[in-house]
Amino acid sequence: MTIKENFNILRARFIISAKIYFRYPLNFILTLFDPIIWLSPFYFMSKAFEVGGKISGFESYTGNSDFVGFMVIGYMMSSYMGVAMWSIGFSLKEEMRQGVLESNWSTPANRILLVVSQSIFRFFITTLEIIITGVTCHFAFGFNITPDILKAVTILIPGIISLIGIGLIVSSFVLITKEANTIIDISNGFISAFSGSYFPINILPRALMMISFIIPVTYLNDSIRGVLIGQSTFLPLKYEFIILIGFTIISIIVGGFIFNKIEKKCRELGLLSGH
Repeated sequence: MTIKENFNILRARFIISAKIYFRYPLNFILTLFDPIIWLSPFYFMSKAFEVGGKISGFESYTGNSDFVGFMVIGYMMSSYMGVAMWSIGFSLKEEMRQGVLESNWSTPANRILLVVSQSIFRFFITTLEIIITGVTCHFAFGFNITPDILKAVTILIPGIISLIGIGLIVSSFVLITKEANTIIDISNGFISAFSGSYFPINILPRALMMISFIIPVTYLNDSIRGVLIGQSTFLPLKYEFIILIGFTIISIIVGGFIFNKIEKKCRELGLLSGH
């Protein structure tokens, strides 16, 4: 297929997803309240451990006492991770349920493009939601960041691409097992737990910490926090960025390979028509 034809697929999928999203106005309203609902318990819990405006135990692991900043950025990065898992993986389950997966995949369009294009709008709208989250948390919890937005975006782009690779791996298992919720919940929970989304990974036992270092999201969380709220990073930022780039390339290659292998096997076994 030509570049123009592939672009038409992306545009069509984007428009479909946008129409579904804006069909339910409560989606936007929830964006205003969701961060407050999720982060309020952590905020008030941190106040219980605060002495003289500082949380000394937390500061010893992260380099400063900005627990609110730590949690808000973890929440933001988890939002992108949720898109990669749910938007990519669950879209296959939805097409199976609707009975259109086999007919959609009978077209000459690239299968990976069909799957990934489902998430393009979600990544776009999640970025807008994250901006709203930052503003909301600024007024609700005193969340503040440095002016290094461009540097953070430079780190974020390969991080999102690596998440897409992980999403392809998850969607591969959804394709062959016909089960989305359990696989996505387990994958999402595992990565959140070991990537430091809601706590510093250096509090983990050494053996478990080794698992964290082979997850690309760990470096995404750590680097973004280092840039935006000045917390100590495990390695100098330039080295973390290089590692993140390496993981991004590996994630896309491995994700694409696994997806293509499982998709081919499912076609051979005639598994695309069921759910």
